[in-house]
Amino acid sequence: MDPVPDRLAYVDLSESEFFLSAPIPILIEDWSRVYEAVKQLQAAGITDIDRYFDEHPEAVEALRSLHAFVAANDAVLSLFEAQSREQFLAHAKDLLPANRTSNSAVLRAIFENKPACQGERTLRTFTGKTVPIVWRCSLPKSEEGYRRLHFYAFDVTQQKESNDRLQALRAEMARASRVSLFGEVSASILHEISQPLSAARASADASLRWLGRDRPEIEEAMSAIRDAARWARDATEICRKIRSFVGKTPVQSIRFPAIESVNSALFLISPEANAKEIRVESLVDPTIDVLADPVQIQQVLANLLLNGIQAIDSGPARERRLTVTVRRDGAEAVFEVRDTGPGIEADEIELLFQPFYTSKADGMGMGLPVARSIVEAHHGRIWAQSEPGAGTCFGFTLPVGAESLPA
Repeated sequence: MDPVPDRLAYVDLSESEFFLSAPIPILIEDWSRVYEAVKQLQAAGITDIDRYFDEHPEAVEALRSLHAFVAANDAVLSLFEAQSREQFLAHAKDLLPANRTSNSAVLRAIFENKPACQGERTLRTFTGKTVPIVWRCSLPKSEEGYRRLHFYAFDVTQQKESNDRLQALRAEMARASRVSLFGEVSASILHEISQPLSAARASADASLRWLGRDRPEIEEAMSAIRDAARWARDATEICRKIRSFVGKTPVQSIRFPAIESVNSALFLISPEANAKEIRVESLVDPTIDVLADPVQIQQVLANLLLNGIQAIDSGPARERRLTVTVRRDGAEAVFEVRDTGPGIEADEIELLFQPFYTSKADGMGMGLPVARSIVEAHHGRIWAQSEPGAGTCFGFTLPVGAESLPA
């Protein structure tokens, strides 16, 4: 929706037929005292509003307490299943409590003098039903306009349900594909190595029989042992080829900006982060080029970011923030993904990259081993650092493109 012109913010529409009967939920709120308080923070020398909120988590609720609900149209009453306008306004503060993710979007926009802001949040109606919405608000240029801010809400329940069904279907298809592939690979390995292993066992048994005679047949036993050794070597060679196929396929590297893979990965995980009200920050040097396979690096980043989202959502966190950074260190680009989750115990760090090790009830324990395989195939290295209660940082390196090396 296009931003509402500033002049509308100064007009009291709360009793107009247009406002009351509009098909879109419109809530008029008074943020003038909040506006004044935010400007006082700027005057006091605060330059980073998000850092201020991180250091003073109570500030969002304190600022929100300065705001007031003015009016609501019929569509808002229907959205909240309210019996009357008076009932809704009397309980509006309980129905719409302070919310760091949603409220900070407005506060940040006020702080940065932006013309509009928008966000997502989940509402709870009078009957206890939860309703996911997307909201938008145009911001005026003076304090007076903040006495009548118009918030427009869009119920996205059906879209969320359709997206959830789609994601569940994709997850089930992916799981079925993994199970099918695992079965096919297992059958293939069994088929390939069963013959040489059976032959090696038969030769070993024959050698024992030759040696177990009253008059041991040394030559025959030695021949059988040589056959067993040859069959064992064949089985080993088959395993080596399978391992090479699975984990050592030659990498097709090209030079490309590291920020491209970061942005692609963030695009993939942003719906999950938004749904869990996790703020994602990207601090990437746009001048860094890397020599790698872009899709595989995107896969690694998406895996680490999703792990971070799940970590933050798994328990209480001082803040819900996920940060991805890329910086240059000599001939290497260093990628780091930091979460503010509960952290990982030291004895678990060593096990994270082992195949099939997982702390998740529904995990397969293959995400990080695959990430390590990809990074090492690119001549990089990957690691994890964590402190219980202070979050976890996963990092990996890649060779930089020749042109991006500093002079």
